[in-house]
Amino acid sequence: VEFFWGDERAVPPDNPDSNYRMACDALLGPLNIPPEHIHRMEAERSDPEAAAQEYAAAIAGCFDVSVTDSPPAFDLILLGLGEDGHTASLFPHTDALHVTDRWVVVNQVPQLSTTRITMTFPLINQARAVFFLVAGDAKASALTSVLHSPYDPMRFPSQAVRPDNGRLEWFVDHAAAGQLSTQAHD
Repeated sequence: VEFFWGDERAVPPDNPDSNYRMACDALLGPLNIPPEHIHRMEAERSDPEAAAQEYAAAIAGCFDVSVTDSPPAFDLILLGLGEDGHTASLFPHTDALHVTDRWVVVNQVPQLSTTRITMTFPLINQARAVFFLVAGDAKASALTSVLHSPYDPMRFPSQAVRPDNGRLEWFVDHAAAGQLSTQAHD
């Protein structure tokens, strides 16, 4: 099993805000996953564009394809949902939402005054399965909007996660599902 990241903040890997650190502390470390199976995004580098290109190349190498080929199909992509409807680092009204020809990009996120590296929809939507994990009442409004509002991925980027040939599943706790209709719970 190979582990990749959907996105990363521009912080060192030992920073408490690092997605890499959180995953290692909670899952990969306790499971003793060999380091050669862990592919970290180096979003803290001084040249994030080069880091994004190298990450796409690492994905291509693992799948034995070229970055100029169609995106490969991950077996599983696990995503979260932000309170604003974002997923990975695909935030509302940001440039990465328009990318169709790259697998991994640098995305300026003005609403957070930051830059991040993220997988793009063309790569995410090739997955055999995409699972969203959504927890807490702070996500209830976003979940309802993503699932029941008219399709507007510029406003609710998670709506653009639509696997081409895979399945999409939502795992939500009661608090996150609190604003969904009774029909949606069944």
